[in-house]
Amino acid sequence: MVRLLDGVKVFEVGIAIASPNAGRLLAHHGAEVYKIESPTSPDIVRLIGSAWLRDNEELAPVIPDSSPYVSEMNADKKSVALDLKEPEARAAASRLLAECDVFLANIGARALAELGLDYDSVTELRPDIVYVQLPGFGSDPEAPYYPFVAWGPNQAPLVGIDDLTGHADQEPAGIATVAPPDYLSSLHAAFCTLTGLEQRDRTGEGVHVDVSQFETTVSLLLGPYVMDHALTGRTQSRVGNRSLWYAPEGVYPCRGEERWIAISVEDDEMWEGLLSLGPVEWADDERFATNEARLANADVLDEAIAAWTVGFTNTDLATRLQGVGVAAHVVATNEDILQDSHVMESGWYQARPSSRFTRDLFSGYPIRMSETPGSWERAGPSSGEHTVEVLTGVAGMSEDEVAKLIDDGLAFTMDHPDLRVDRPYENWLHVLFPHDAPDTRDL
Repeated sequence: MVRLLDGVKVFEVGIAIASPNAGRLLAHHGAEVYKIESPTSPDIVRLIGSAWLRDNEELAPVIPDSSPYVSEMNADKKSVALDLKEPEARAAASRLLAECDVFLANIGARALAELGLDYDSVTELRPDIVYVQLPGFGSDPEAPYYPFVAWGPNQAPLVGIDDLTGHADQEPAGIATVAPPDYLSSLHAAFCTLTGLEQRDRTGEGVHVDVSQFETTVSLLLGPYVMDHALTGRTQSRVGNRSLWYAPEGVYPCRGEERWIAISVEDDEMWEGLLSLGPVEWADDERFATNEARLANADVLDEAIAAWTVGFTNTDLATRLQGVGVAAHVVATNEDILQDSHVMESGWYQARPSSRFTRDLFSGYPIRMSETPGSWERAGPSSGEHTVEVLTGVAGMSEDEVAKLIDDGLAFTMDHPDLRVDRPYENWLHVLFPHDAPDTRDL
């Protein structure tokens, strides 16, 4: 299968989500992505591990490879472990970088400069490099927030997301377990990488792409609110699950423990559909006669709907409401998504072999192109798994040179390469594949 980015080589210095997720998307389309890792300052995903290994001393070497994020963010990449704080290791990295088409990083701009991996230094090695960096606040030293250290979840309050999250009569709920800036900026980075490669093909010149995670999140999520304030002076804050424009809209309890349904009534036709199923007294209540009246009496209306929905299961009520033209759906849990028929039929789940596990599971890619769909060949790598292969085969170093780096503790290879185990889900993994997926253990 021909893939869009076959032959493109990517040098990635990334942690957690932002640039690793962008690199994974490039790898899906054929790019050879070299993930540069440091055992002395490991990627956070190497530190998380998995709970089922924590009390097993025998399997301790597996822990850095066991977090679900390892494959989720690094499928199809090659891991090269170098201590970039040391000159000899940086020299090896420079030889590899000179062979690459793309530089991709989300560590801080100052840290890149200290490692000699700023744009000017990298272009001395590869003048036509497509250099893509995703620092929290951009790479302009004159920008007010340039010196700040950023982490995905802590940007949510900075850009105003937390103030919009939660109910009006409660403190901001926050979204600390999710990092929107990471995911949003990673998609920008993948798009800009493709644009940069096209520019290089047309002009022969590289490009410096500076993606500020802070600005990315403001522009995508907060733009309408910022512009609304600029034009009207209005400051929008928390409205819970409600809409500013119509009612009812919300999340309501259903029969069972923590089972909910989301309902949106956007116009009079939908309201009539809701009335056809709900208590007859709603139709005669003047407080609910028009959309404006329903907005004004949203508290009373929400209480009435909640008292009604709690008598149904969420799946039953969602089906009934959809049948009369009302926008409604169950509030899905992660377990619901795991078993969702559409998700399973679309081939979202991927199981691929890895050097550490029989198979590893990760999510797929939602964009499908008919002639060049992309593919996954392997799960995420173990730290240092490809150090020797890449430094000799791509960077042009001799085996003796690489061996000396390893002996001196400047380069690292996979720890305990013969230790392979099954994930706990190995025996039931087949249930995620409804159409006789190939036995990836034989790939």
